[in-house]
Amino acid sequence: MRKWKLTIGILAAAIALSPGSVSAAAGSHILLNYKETLLGSSQVVTGGTTLVPLQQLAQTMGYALSWNQSTKSAKLVRPGREVTVTAGVITSTIDGKASALTKAPRIQKGKIYVPLVSAVSALGGKTVYDKSSDSLNIVDELRYSVASAQGRFYWVSQKNGDVFYSASVAGKPVLIGELPFADLPYTHALEIKNVGKVSDLLLLTDNHYAMFNDFSNGYQALIQGGRILKQMDYHYSGTSYVRAPQLKTTQLYMIDGGNIQYINSDGSLGKLFDLETITGTEGNFSVEYAAEDIILVRLMTNTRLYAIHTASGLSTNLSEKLISSGDRKEWDQADGADSFILSKMLVLKKREGNVMTFTYATLPDGKVKTVTYNVTSQ
Repeated sequence: MRKWKLTIGILAAAIALSPGSVSAAAGSHILLNYKETLLGSSQVVTGGTTLVPLQQLAQTMGYALSWNQSTKSAKLVRPGREVTVTAGVITSTIDGKASALTKAPRIQKGKIYVPLVSAVSALGGKTVYDKSSDSLNIVDELRYSVASAQGRFYWVSQKNGDVFYSASVAGKPVLIGELPFADLPYTHALEIKNVGKVSDLLLLTDNHYAMFNDFSNGYQALIQGGRILKQMDYHYSGTSYVRAPQLKTTQLYMIDGGNIQYINSDGSLGKLFDLETITGTEGNFSVEYAAEDIILVRLMTNTRLYAIHTASGLSTNLSEKLISSGDRKEWDQADGADSFILSKMLVLKKREGNVMTFTYATLPDGKVKTVTYNVTSQ
């Protein structure tokens, strides 16, 4: 019985480009649809052929990869395509049909290397070499991302939002749903968080800067036994500023800007919090801290920070409660779109038991003050 060792990776987003037959010079940049990859730093050029580690190439192009040590063979799988290559053998198989590479894969320093151009072709992509920038671009129009948890595999097409699932690395990807977008313009990273025995939280996220603004977009899906239970997505934009580090939390949730859906430890759906109703304020909210007993949410249109007590479903306006009356006169008139103001907001610094410690700065002199909030006393 063959034993497969698996490796997986994340696919970068893509832009279509015309094909060509190419060979890169040593030290060339290797891109995926105009996005820099790590392949350039690990390439080997020999006899005019660029070789790259197969594992990295598979990760770059959104393939789940498994390795058979006894036969020195690698199997790569993604929706609609299965490829097998073997060290020392020039012939690969694509969906069961033989296809020749330009050179036989070889094992070097414990890794299997493959000829870049013909391996990309076998994996369903194309390559173009730009002599002016000394860069080789891999064109992969299908734009799959892949990630796994507990041996379960998920693929998302960043071209049309299709979501595929397989219960094992050797299984055939099955279409289980789609995310609500068409052809994402930016690179979205795929992450899978395990929840319970058969449940996973799928997160496809992008954060980028443009024109003095930060943009954050995310698509979430709670999946149980290969079936999507619930989906939510959010889309934020606001003035760019240096943010204070946020405290880590193990509480899993989904958010759409107006609602937060908690996820229980067994993978089932937990409480749903309607933020506009709870706070009495309209607008988009982002989560700054989430725990079993409390959530901190920020109203995106100004600097207000609210605490949502999960047991009661009641909220506290921390900006009113913790900022002194003298300081609040300036804060109540503050422009929530001013980066100078935003960098001085009330933020959580630490939590010890039920005591949460926050800081904020006075306006306009910027004197930092420390205040505390006791969760159980509310």
